[in-house]
Amino acid sequence: MAIGRRFPTEWLTYSDPDTGRTIRQLTSAQANSYPLYYFIPSITRENDALIFHSERTAWVQLYKLDLHSGEIVQLSDGHTRDSGWAIWCEHHLRGIYNHLSALNQTRREVYYFQDEEIRATHIDTLENRVVHTMPGRIPVGQTGFSPDGRLFAFIHADRELFKQAIADREAIQNMRQPFDHEAWRRQVPTTIGVLDTETGAYREVIALDFHVHHVFFLDNQRLLVNHVEGENGMWTIRLDGSGRRELRPEAGHGKVCHQVVTERGLLYEANEWRDGRRKVWFGRYDLETDTYEEFLLPGVGYVHTGYDPAGRLYFIENQGDRHELLTIEHPGDPYEFRLKLLRRLSPIPRGQRFHAHPFLGPDRRWLYYTEVIDGFSQVCALDVQDLTQS
Repeated sequence: MAIGRRFPTEWLTYSDPDTGRTIRQLTSAQANSYPLYYFIPSITRENDALIFHSERTAWVQLYKLDLHSGEIVQLSDGHTRDSGWAIWCEHHLRGIYNHLSALNQTRREVYYFQDEEIRATHIDTLENRVVHTMPGRIPVGQTGFSPDGRLFAFIHADRELFKQAIADREAIQNMRQPFDHEAWRRQVPTTIGVLDTETGAYREVIALDFHVHHVFFLDNQRLLVNHVEGENGMWTIRLDGSGRRELRPEAGHGKVCHQVVTERGLLYEANEWRDGRRKVWFGRYDLETDTYEEFLLPGVGYVHTGYDPAGRLYFIENQGDRHELLTIEHPGDPYEFRLKLLRRLSPIPRGQRFHAHPFLGPDRRWLYYTEVIDGFSQVCALDVQDLTQS
């Protein structure tokens, strides 16, 4: 097995030409490298290691990057065919299923999918084990651990049905015929389940008659799911399958696309098309009071809401006429409100592994993101300590 293979540091340090901020480019191999999906942590609570996917061996595998020395250690050795994340990324990759892995910060293990297995590697001892087998099933969405590290939530579907649905989707799009994404979702039933990380016991939370893309934890008892049936949105459900509830109805400001769970509630963006143009609202949903506040983002395109676990720094990835990282300053003051440039990024090819997907590290100094450099996605970090300390 290649688990434990080591690579020397690839760090490069330079200054942003527009803002003067220090940038650490943490990976530099001639291959795509990208963190775990940004809704969930990629960095240990101890702030000593970053977990990321990389295609540097011509297989998608997981790696640990030592945040003190820069050394890189391989954590997986999967050889699944067609392991890319359909629908939103390249389907025909190979290795482990990309974008679907998750870091258990409590147990310091990373869970991932290969073939019909869920496997785990301890990021310190490198012990690798089978956690769960799922014959005839295929993972289809982002995953997450409960805050206490006890439970792992994931989405799966019938393997043959899903493979056929993907093949039909690709054929229709290759023929440039009309394609209805929401109708397609309704043809792909999915199941949300959880695993006990101590016993390995599996239990089903809910079986759905439509495809969903993301599941992660609000707390130790509730899950948050994207999307609602037939459209974008978000909803919650208890682990016993009860209490299913949609959060934040449309209310004239479009539909929620991406959201992150923070100490100050959910931060999200909502999209609406008016007169052929996208309008985007940034919002904060208070789970305690079941209320929310929103404000319009001027002049933006496709947005990813940045992830600050504390919910204090507001920032976004904007993919419009420009590709950039922006902070949102003075959001509650119409006279002081502004979007401020953090980093101007290169245009991106299609696919999730090229999105910036920005998130703040545990030390609240470095803002991590993915950037396309010389044609490959690379893991980078931008110094923002002046913003987090103010």
